[in-house]
Amino acid sequence: MRKCPVDDFTLKTETYEGVTIDSCPHCGGIWLDAGELEAVQNAQDSDFRTVTTSALDQVRAAEDMGKAAQEGPRHCVECQTELVKKEYAYTSQVMIDQCPNGHGLWLDQGEMSRLEMFFETQEDMSKILADMETEGQGFGALLSRLWKRSKG
Repeated sequence: MRKCPVDDFTLKTETYEGVTIDSCPHCGGIWLDAGELEAVQNAQDSDFRTVTTSALDQVRAAEDMGKAAQEGPRHCVECQTELVKKEYAYTSQVMIDQCPNGHGLWLDQGEMSRLEMFFETQEDMSKILADMETEGQGFGALLSRLWKRSKG
């Protein structure tokens, strides 16, 4: 039986975007086995593009990163090795706790949705850049497109 690395409650199995995950009914955190985050990223059943973010959301994300960096040690649900804290992809503003032995990772409540917003933003940027490369447009055109996108 898997236990939550935060509060030691028994994790429950559920399906999220077609992927079987383990979640804590008490703190709302999620344990993802190796490869499950990528499976969720590829599925993208939920569309977070309509969720508006503000500068305040960015500040909250930065505050959450600071708090996460100060948390006490957490341990892998499989091997009990101390999880390693790191920012996912260095630009997501989501601090994950990852098993150094490759068993999986822990996401606190709300971090999955923030990661999915990050995935969709990265996907959108890749499409914009690919379109611009095809059209032979430069950096000024990129800024113009981003400005139009942010205004809705």
